[in-house]
Amino acid sequence: MDEVKVKALENSMMCLAIFSRSIHVFFAIYKHLDDLDSYTGDLHPYRTICNALLGDACINWCKVFGSDAEGTHWKNIVEDHAHLREVLFSELGITAKEFNSYWKEMLKFRSNVIAHFNSEHFANGYIPEFDTAIASASIAHRYFRESLPSYVNYVGPSDLTKYGADTAKAAMRRLLV
Repeated sequence: MDEVKVKALENSMMCLAIFSRSIHVFFAIYKHLDDLDSYTGDLHPYRTICNALLGDACINWCKVFGSDAEGTHWKNIVEDHAHLREVLFSELGITAKEFNSYWKEMLKFRSNVIAHFNSEHFANGYIPEFDTAIASASIAHRYFRESLPSYVNYVGPSDLTKYGADTAKAAMRRLLV
């Protein structure tokens, strides 16, 4: 694997790590949102933080799973597309058609709520479930990590779900003192 591919792989892994941090901290804060925002009037500072974290998570997931045009998209860094798909769908326990449907939901959310303000889409309050995004990010991250050449000294997380959960715990320890 040449240096350009290695760097692209590391960049994609970084996007997935950012996704994991953002989505796990989002859920941790969201559980305590009423308490955190109490006595702030109509300012809602923690709701604002939650919205930013959700947007960041969606964008970073889409950097790896969204558009093929992204340099960090998995199709641009993985040689054997069929094998990654096989691993991904098998571990998620879904079909390619089901994943494609989920992928479209995420892109629709990103495009209509996060990147652009489509009032019709925003008004219905629809947010896709993120369990599939968390699981797919974790599976892809592990697949990418295992694809790194042996000479690469990877120092990032080895378990993306644990990493995100640990990040959320660290954030909440500071918030709930």
